[in-house]
Amino acid sequence: VETDFGLTVTYDWQSQVTVTVPNTYANTLCGLCGNYNGKSEDEMMTKGGQVTHNPDTLGHSWKVTDTPGCKEMSQVKCPTITSALQHQEISKRGCKIISDVGGPFRACHAYVDPVKHFQSCVHDFCLAPEGEDAICRGIASYTSACQAAGITVETWRTDDFCSVPCPANSHYEICSQVCSQTCSSIYTPMECSERCREGCVCNDGFIRSGDECVPMSQCGCLQQGFYYKVEETFYPTKVEKCQCKAGGTVECQNISCPGGTEGKEIDGVFQCPPPTLGTCVATGDRSYMSFDGTAFNISGTCSYILTETCGGDSVKPFVVKIEKNPRQKKKVSGIQALAVEVHGFTLTLRRGKRGTVNSISHHLPAILSDGKVQVYQHGMGVLLQTDFGLLIRYDLFNHVTVTVPQSYQGHLCGLCGNYNGQVKDDFLLPSGHQAQSVTVFGSAWKTSDAPCSDACSEDDCPPCTEKKMKVLQNPNYCGILMLPKGPFESCYHLIDPSLYFQACLHDGCLSQGDTFILCQSIQSYAVACQDAGVTIEAWRRPSFCSLNCPANSRYSLCTNSCANSCAGLVDASSCPKRCVEGCSCNKGFVFDGRHCVPQDKCGC
Repeated sequence: VETDFGLTVTYDWQSQVTVTVPNTYANTLCGLCGNYNGKSEDEMMTKGGQVTHNPDTLGHSWKVTDTPGCKEMSQVKCPTITSALQHQEISKRGCKIISDVGGPFRACHAYVDPVKHFQSCVHDFCLAPEGEDAICRGIASYTSACQAAGITVETWRTDDFCSVPCPANSHYEICSQVCSQTCSSIYTPMECSERCREGCVCNDGFIRSGDECVPMSQCGCLQQGFYYKVEETFYPTKVEKCQCKAGGTVECQNISCPGGTEGKEIDGVFQCPPPTLGTCVATGDRSYMSFDGTAFNISGTCSYILTETCGGDSVKPFVVKIEKNPRQKKKVSGIQALAVEVHGFTLTLRRGKRGTVNSISHHLPAILSDGKVQVYQHGMGVLLQTDFGLLIRYDLFNHVTVTVPQSYQGHLCGLCGNYNGQVKDDFLLPSGHQAQSVTVFGSAWKTSDAPCSDACSEDDCPPCTEKKMKVLQNPNYCGILMLPKGPFESCYHLIDPSLYFQACLHDGCLSQGDTFILCQSIQSYAVACQDAGVTIEAWRRPSFCSLNCPANSRYSLCTNSCANSCAGLVDASSCPKRCVEGCSCNKGFVFDGRHCVPQDKCGC
């Protein structure tokens, strides 16, 4: 990448980035590359203006975002570095080629120090000794540095050592200037730098078109400063689809998405956004997340309106309430009951008891009003779904999620907020005014005047000590939720584990590290990921959160008890399409709503 003011940035698509600036930028820069003031003693300056000698501290201060699983680990040591160094010192085809006084880089040694490049090459080889890729990248890095300094480098690659696979109609050259050999240069001649780079060059009679070498007659199109190959489809705007035709002509047509929503190009394909669903979470002792993504803590142990419809005749009305159990000293307050009012029914699910419909006790599943409301056991909890898209999951302990379709935006209120896409007004009181504090907000949505606590005293909820917090952050505890390459890594891009991690730390500390509480916290994130369609890895072990299943069943990371129920008990087509972890009936047994029984023992 080159600019008109002298900035040049290169990237080798693997592990090397270089940035070159003119001297007019001296003493005006900051970041990992330093301040360019000619003084090496203040090169490692943090974003806060402090000089450090710790590379991890420097890297952390300039980190632009927190990515789950990302850590500052500059001081990675290779346990076999000594033997790797000895191996490369005597190897004829390896990192040693960089510093070989009679080798292809001998003319460069006086201008670009080969020692650091050799050491870096050996270090990378030591960490990944199974192939020559690390070695090739290390030597290629030195090649680039030498050529950038204007030094001629001799050929060092061979057919059986670090060979470069070139596309059809091209070949490798150690020194090439490919910028003038492109189709786009036909339309807008480019100024090529005098320095050459190693790479693939088109054969005579061919010219580069994107990542291919084609006859000049097959060159594509230049549109708004961007080059496109012949027959390539592209989207210059969110409402326009174009295609490059032979001869450099471009044909375009208008496109649109349902409901006036904006589509976008993903990997070269125009996609309209899927119908969005709003999800609210209540988990653990005090943790909540609104439909609009605001995370907050309410320490009260009362009965609350989690969410309900507030105005708007265009949507089906419903109310979701939760009942928190009283918190005893150093005990976690869970959700001991969930009540849902919908389609004229009041369904109550209470921990340790059968569900009720309009105060009448029922076994699950409950199929009401010709399937308009359906309640199943799903995994280790209960799933309620309606004909208009309301989904409620309750683990019968301390975790509830409510999911609603996009049509409910702006029509809801309660602890889950108004679902209007704005986080600034999530804490609205029933009057419509903004609450002065989270405690006031929580208290305003209590369902009754029954005695309960709006907060937690320091005696009942003492602050977590730094020592306890450090233990709980260990991968054998809550740390498993954030573990790089851990069982939940595949979920990080879809569901941020931070809410669940913080809830786990708080609940684990409050309960003095109670194993059951710890496992429930981790289970909440596991099921949330599976409900979102993510395939997670096994996280339970015989010595860590093992699950005891009832007779005729066994633990499974992916089970669907609704779909494996007694014939006629439920309509299998309406069962959840995704599996979650739980107890799965053994072969020859089916789920009757409570137990795993032989098929001939199914009830009515």
